[in-house]
Amino acid sequence: MSPGEAHVAPYSRRERLRIATIREIKDVARTLLVQEGPENVTIRAIAREMGMTAPAVYRYFSSRDALILQLRVDIFEEMARFMRGVLGQHPEEEPGRRWISGARALRVWAIKHPHEFGLILGPWAPGLGREETKPERHMSWVFGSVYSDLVADLWRVRGFPAPEVEELDPGLATTLTALSEDQDVDMPPGAIAVMLRCWVRLYGVISMEALGHMSFALSEGQHFFEFELRDLCRVLDIAEFYEEVV
Repeated sequence: MSPGEAHVAPYSRRERLRIATIREIKDVARTLLVQEGPENVTIRAIAREMGMTAPAVYRYFSSRDALILQLRVDIFEEMARFMRGVLGQHPEEEPGRRWISGARALRVWAIKHPHEFGLILGPWAPGLGREETKPERHMSWVFGSVYSDLVADLWRVRGFPAPEVEELDPGLATTLTALSEDQDVDMPPGAIAVMLRCWVRLYGVISMEALGHMSFALSEGQHFFEFELRDLCRVLDIAEFYEEVV
């Protein structure tokens, strides 16, 4: 070891076992989520699957809610990593192409992981994992910042049509200004309004498809998603890139 290298003590055997057990508990919880639905993700069911007692599981997570909250954190981060990996295929100076690619990546992840998507961004059992509002807000913004950064880069590099602050309802303008300051979003209120408008439509069409709420009308949702995506590209003035991004 060179003089400049700090000695990092390895985890003790007890610590390694604790980390491995926590990981296994979360893996089992996610399996139950996918196979049986969120209402069946219980401490008792997890303990049964692991050959443990419920009190033993409670030594790692103080409550079912605390476990679900951590599971939500992990899933939000996983989804954000997936999107960042796809976005990395386009240079940062091409925000239009990155936004289109990111929108399609979000749909791909949601369709592949509908139960996980439903847990973090869809309807789920009342009270499940949302007792602690600060971690909830933080982890959703970890993902939300991926989307907002895309739009902010687009605004910075190219701009897009957006109302002036005087054109907005005063209450909305105040709320959007506070959001900009609180989350350090470097855009004026009108541009933030457009960003949220696009997010609501993008999230809506993806959520409806991933959670099966479009099946009454469409046998598959890709063509309708692309129909909406093309229109959102017009809203953001990046329609010229739509055909270029696969």
